[in-house]
Amino acid sequence: MELCSGDFLHALRDTVRLPDGALTTREYVVHPGAVMVVPMLEGLSGELLLVMERQFRYPLNRVMIEFPAGKLDAGESSFHCAQRELKEETGYRATSWAHAGLLHPVIAYSTEFIDIWFARGLHPGEQHLDQGEFLDVFTATPDELMRWCRDGLVTDAKTLTAALWLQNVLSGAWQLNWKDIP
Repeated sequence: MELCSGDFLHALRDTVRLPDGALTTREYVVHPGAVMVVPMLEGLSGELLLVMERQFRYPLNRVMIEFPAGKLDAGESSFHCAQRELKEETGYRATSWAHAGLLHPVIAYSTEFIDIWFARGLHPGEQHLDQGEFLDVFTATPDELMRWCRDGLVTDAKTLTAALWLQNVLSGAWQLNWKDIP
């Protein structure tokens, strides 16, 4: 049964049979899916910098530190969405991309998935934020990100997951399959 249908999310309630035969209900949110991009930039002295964002998140009533991300449009591929979101939110375009993996951030009550992408070979450009979207783009070192995660300044699930991926990629424990895009 549909509980609520919004422009972005739909809330449903289903009756389900449990393994012991009892009936119960499950409420959940249907989400179109999303992407997150870990943009990697070479600093002036050759050090690795990460392009990140500070964005006010209304449900939490606070500014969050995150990687660029956004929801899939109907019929849009994950890769195209990643390219679009990186350009819209940061102004950067990337010449090399790697798909890292898939994240299910809230499995207890949502169908949401987030495809994790890494981007490098960044070229600056102009932001094209959505109407009503306000964010501050900045760079951070991987060490700064890890410290913010440890200290509880970064609590966003997708960014914490990206930090895990980044840490393992930088240590050589995990490999990415980079593809150059002209």
